Amino acid sequence: MLYTYAIIADYEPRQAESLIRIGILPDAPPRCYRHGTLAAVASEVPASEFGPEALPARLSDAEWTRDRVLAHEAVVTDLLQAATVLPMKFCTLFSGEPALFAALDDHGDRLLAAVARCRSAREWGVKLFFDPERAEQADAATVSLSAGAGAAFFRRKQEARAKSQADETRLAECVADVHEALARRARDAVLNPPQPPAIHRRRGRMVLNAAYLVGTDEEIGWHAAIENMTERCARDGLGCELTGPWGPYNFVGGGLVGA
Repeated sequence: MLYTYAIIADYEPRQAESLIRIGILPDAPPRCYRHGTLAAVASEVPASEFGPEALPARLSDAEWTRDRVLAHEAVVTDLLQAATVLPMKFCTLFSGEPALFAALDDHGDRLLAAVARCRSAREWGVKLFFDPERAEQADAATVSLSAGAGAAFFRRKQEARAKSQADETRLAECVADVHEALARRARDAVLNPPQPPAIHRRRGRMVLNAAYLVGTDEEIGWHAAIENMTERCARDGLGCELTGPWGPYNFVGGGLVGA
């Protein structure tokens, strides 16, 4: 079986393979399977671990799955140094080279279009978290600057429902402004569903979970846009988490489906 990490273009096979530190398994080194101008980076893996009868039980093992996910991401990250990379989903598997090459033939045009979109670009993630306590502190600091602010502040506290509605409107406007400013400086942007607290394990409510495809020659301006939004985010009780750079997982058009 072939465990497939990514489809790559604009690469030199030996250089790409030499950069990879470890594969999905310690004894399963990744190699390039060339097919036209593209190549699939894959490892031969045993059916005893990745076959359809064995894999569900493996995936129910949280430690095994975590280690394999990290190994998959490490290969993709290593490849970014040497090629244009289209990351595949975790556990994209093919029965062998014929099935892999058939999939490359079937999806060739779509893959080449994704290569053109992702060339010389990396994915960055931005998550915004709303903390009501932080927002209330910002409000208190603002109103305390004017005469009679204390009384006004407590009146607003008594009008909880109206204030909640106004806060939600302001919050939505702030999040939309942040996303628009970042998307404007990116090649492409994707809004993913916000994660629940059990997954993100951060204080507050996630209100933005976005990915941005940013050209490497545009990253300075894109990061400057984040800094420009920091003050407003803090004023509206928002904390920001930046992740990346990643392979463009959100921009590959679905990748390949194993066979």
